[in-house]
Amino acid sequence: MKNESECCEPAAMPMPTIHTLLLEKALSLGATAAILLPVETLVVEERFAALCAAPHRCPSYGLAPGCPPHAMPPSSFREHLRRFQQMLAFKIDAPIALLLGVERPALTRTIHSIAAGVEQEAVRLGLVGTMGLAAGSCKELFCPQEEICVVLERSLPCPHAQLARPSISALGINFSALAEAAGWPFAKITAHSPAADQQAMGLMAGLVLLPASAN
Repeated sequence: MKNESECCEPAAMPMPTIHTLLLEKALSLGATAAILLPVETLVVEERFAALCAAPHRCPSYGLAPGCPPHAMPPSSFREHLRRFQQMLAFKIDAPIALLLGVERPALTRTIHSIAAGVEQEAVRLGLVGTMGLAAGSCKELFCPQEEICVVLERSLPCPHAQLARPSISALGINFSALAEAAGWPFAKITAHSPAADQQAMGLMAGLVLLPASAN
């Protein structure tokens, strides 16, 4: 017969409760909105990861673990997605002018912070293997003054491991398809658009991939 200490383990928290707590966490960390979607909603295409390289080479190409060619290629990421059942997508709404201006890095760092914070909360609640994804290059955002990435060049731990997360574009995620699935309209405007158009609202988004059950 089991003694009292052996029979009183707390029951696992129901998944709907965990999901609600994670949605609330994303909002508390600064997200404008957050939503749960099936992982199958994600559209992953090689062409988006390829945009990081030539002919329109990103300044951060090859400089960070979360950017091509070091990031997980889209083909491998599709296989990796089989480990997950749902994803928590979140966004921050902002004027296009801000997204194209000097404030962009600070906003992008917030996306990383939200993704990391929700990921860490999910793991605390038993969802081991949760994976947060964000926007932009971690080298550009967290180590802009450093000549090298110590992870790539010296095999040292990342000094910003608690915040920096892989880039959704580097993995080939179709951002427009994600926003459409979430019901998040946004203006598609570039730096060459008229100034008046840049007052329209855009958005920046991140993801947290969630396992099917808590351990």
